[in-house]
Amino acid sequence: MWSLAQVEQQKEDAEERGDATACQKRWVPPPKGWFKCNIGVDWMKGTRLAGGAWVLRDEKGKVILHGRRAFSEIGCLHDAKLQVLVWSVESIVSHHQNKVIFALDDGDITQMVLRPKAWPNFKGEIELILGKLCGLEWWRLVKEDRANNRGALLIAKGVTKGGQTQSYVAAGPPAWLLDCFENEEILSSA
Repeated sequence: MWSLAQVEQQKEDAEERGDATACQKRWVPPPKGWFKCNIGVDWMKGTRLAGGAWVLRDEKGKVILHGRRAFSEIGCLHDAKLQVLVWSVESIVSHHQNKVIFALDDGDITQMVLRPKAWPNFKGEIELILGKLCGLEWWRLVKEDRANNRGALLIAKGVTKGGQTQSYVAAGPPAWLLDCFENEEILSSA
């Protein structure tokens, strides 16, 4: 855990400094025994419609489950990201997963949860998120570069740009993104 935390902290420090060489531009797998839940959010101001998606993958990059949902009457992108994060955590808890790293492309929400004393005006939002995360024995929340969240983001855009508003949860990757996810899988050395 400590080593994982150090790697994530180094990536965040590098992003703040603008050190592009330290920031990977590809999906990074979780440690052995953990899952990674990439969260994608897309929001359209004009229609107040948000699309949310999560993709749960193992340490080899294999998609275990994924889900999509439409959210209506969402006033801003921050609210969309909050709603999608809460729904994603609820979904993962309901599927009895544990040891999950939640990755989304929002540093503010990540920092709100990890450093709540620095964000006193968001106490209600922080308590909501932490209350949902309590359903997991082990969890982490990390900021993920948008380029590394590509699959989840494309599924979320299916709601806002593609009119695919039917919510679902399915095993494996969506067929139309199979190549995207397979290209990111880690080749076994066995």
